[in-house]
Amino acid sequence: MRIRTDGKFAYREDLVDDVADLLGENTRVGAVEASTEFTQAMIPALREAVAHEDMTPELAEILSTRVVDVEYEVSTDVNVRE
Repeated sequence: MRIRTDGKFAYREDLVDDVADLLGENTRVGAVEASTEFTQAMIPALREAVAHEDMTPELAEILSTRVVDVEYEVSTDVNVRE
């Protein structure tokens, strides 16, 4: 797999290098692999977290990113049937 890093995609080099540093990886390939493994585990974990009794709208906002939006909403309603 080749990841374009020329022209308008030059930002990807810094992005992958930053992720490599954050995940303790020594190579860009390692960074891409580790970040996909992280995402594969994190999305189900976020789905579980949003259902946790301690979840709040503020925490959901903190857990949200540009790519993943964690939404938590408590709604209550009373319907009176006539």
